[in-house]
Amino acid sequence: MSNKNKILNRDKEKQKLIKEINRAQLDVKTAQLFFEYVSDPELVDVAIYELEAKKSRYRYLIKVAKEKGIKRSLQESLIEAMAK
Repeated sequence: MSNKNKILNRDKEKQKLIKEINRAQLDVKTAQLFFEYVSDPELVDVAIYELEAKKSRYRYLIKVAKEKGIKRSLQESLIEAMAK
């Protein structure tokens, strides 16, 4: 595989991971809203579990991105998410 192909593959992998992180951010927000609006005691447990699961996945993806050296784009995504 040529250097150019390796770079293209890395870029595709990076973009895929960033998309997953953005999706995970949305999933956390959605789970947070569900938790805030649910009132049935049985659903509160479901909402807590769901929110914690989504947060855990998000933290995992952030860790993977850091390990792969994806910093600038990741930082931009985080700043964008905090601004919303």
